[in-house]
Amino acid sequence: MGNAVAVTDTLEVAAGVSRRRVRLNILPTVAVAAVAAGVAWWTISVFSGGGWWLLHKQLAWRFTSRWAALTALLIVIFALSCLHWSARLASTAGQRPSTAQMVDMPASERAARISAFRRFGVKGVIMGDDGRVSTSKVQVAIWSAALVFGLLLLLLVGRTPNCPIDPGASFGSCPRNPMTGVAFADLLGARFRWEYLLLLGWPIAVAVAAKQQVVHALDQIDQATRADTDPSKPSAGSAEAAGSGTGADVKAPPTDPASIGMVAGLRDLIADDKGRGNLLDLQYLAFTLITVSYFVLQITTHPAKGLPEIPAALLVLMGIAGGGYLSGKVLDPIGAKSNRGVPPPPVTPATSEVAPPNGH
Repeated sequence: MGNAVAVTDTLEVAAGVSRRRVRLNILPTVAVAAVAAGVAWWTISVFSGGGWWLLHKQLAWRFTSRWAALTALLIVIFALSCLHWSARLASTAGQRPSTAQMVDMPASERAARISAFRRFGVKGVIMGDDGRVSTSKVQVAIWSAALVFGLLLLLLVGRTPNCPIDPGASFGSCPRNPMTGVAFADLLGARFRWEYLLLLGWPIAVAVAAKQQVVHALDQIDQATRADTDPSKPSAGSAEAAGSGTGADVKAPPTDPASIGMVAGLRDLIADDKGRGNLLDLQYLAFTLITVSYFVLQITTHPAKGLPEIPAALLVLMGIAGGGYLSGKVLDPIGAKSNRGVPPPPVTPATSEVAPPNGH
C-alpha cells in the first residue's frame, strides 16, 4: 500500500513538472515570435527600396539620446531574459519547492532544495554558497549591468542605419548631414575616465576578500569538528549541517520556505543570515545605488560627453562604505559572534520535522 501511494505521488509530481514546462515554453515562444515580427518589420522598412506599405516611405532615423537609452535598456533586458528562460527550460532546472512538499522533509533536505533552487539560473550569479543573496555580489552585478547599458548607449547614440543625404526622401529623424557625430572610439579612448576601473574593480575586490574571509572561517570550523578528515560529519555551512545543532550549521542554507522569492532576496541585501537588519550592508548598497543613478542620469542626458565624470565625493563614500562592509566581514565573517545569547527560533509546522503517520 505504501509503495502504491509513493508511486502515485511520484506520478503527480512528474505530471505537475510536465505541465509547468509546457507553460514555460509558451512565454518564450510568444516573446520570440513578437521579436521576430518586429525585426522583420524593421528590416523591410529600413532596407527595402519601397519601404513598408503603411509608411509609403523608407524608414530612416538617427538614434537620439532617448531612443539610444531605451534601445540599450531593451537589449540588456532581452539578453537577461533569454539567459533566464534558457536556464529554466534546461532538463536540470531546479524546481521551486512548495511549503506542502517540505513539511515532512528533514531540515537538511529542505536546505538543499531551497539552496539548489535559489542558486540555479541567472539569479544564481548573485547568490552565495549558502543560497542567500550576497550583498557584495549584487554590487558587482549592478555595476556590470550599468556599464553594459552605458557602453551600448554610447555605441548607438548619434548613429544612423540608413539615413539618405536628402532627409525629405525618408520617414524619420535623419539629420541634414548624416556623417556628423562623435566616434565611439573617441568617447572611450582619449576621454576614457580611469575612475571606472575603481568603480568596477573595488566591488570585485570587496566581494573576493569577503568570500575569502567566509571560506577561512568555515575551514576553521571544519578543523575543530574534524569534518575535514571525517566524511561522516557535515561540513560547516553545508546543507547537511542545517538543523544539526552544532557549530557546523553556521552559514547553512535557509530551511524556511518563506526564504524563497523576491521579497526574501531583497531582505537578504540589508540583513544578516538571521533576518536582522545590518547597517553596513544597507550603507554599502545605498551609496552604490546613488552613484549608479548619477551615472545613468548623466550618460543618458549628456551622451556626447562620453562616460561621465563621477564626483570625487561619491567615489570616497563608495570606498568608505565598501571598506566598512569588508571590515565587518573581517571581524565576524559568518555571523557567529552576533548569534551568542540568541535563543533558537520557534518551532513551526514549516520548519519542524513531522513524523510520518502510522509510525512509517
